[in-house]
Amino acid sequence: MSRSKNELSKALGLENFPEEEREEILAKVNKRLEEVLIGVLVANISDDDAQKIQKALHEEGADLEEVVAEISAGVPNLALKIERAVEEEISRLKAVLVQ
Repeated sequence: MSRSKNELSKALGLENFPEEEREEILAKVNKRLEEVLIGVLVANISDDDAQKIQKALHEEGADLEEVVAEISAGVPNLALKIERAVEEEISRLKAVLVQ
């Protein structure tokens, strides 16, 4: 999830939303995208790697993206699967927000 807030805001069509509302939506979207990422990971990694991610999720100061990147490097096409799932979720979220 290397998207900046501005990129994500544009992708979701939030540029014209009031800043406070936009920040609230982006916080919820980021949480949802993390859930999507974790779902793809769990479906494609070993139990040991899943435990590493769980630890990173609950450990203060842990860098989830770094842990995911390390694990992704050892699983063929995992980064691509994650990217696709995140893009699909952004499309779904955008459709809901546009209504």
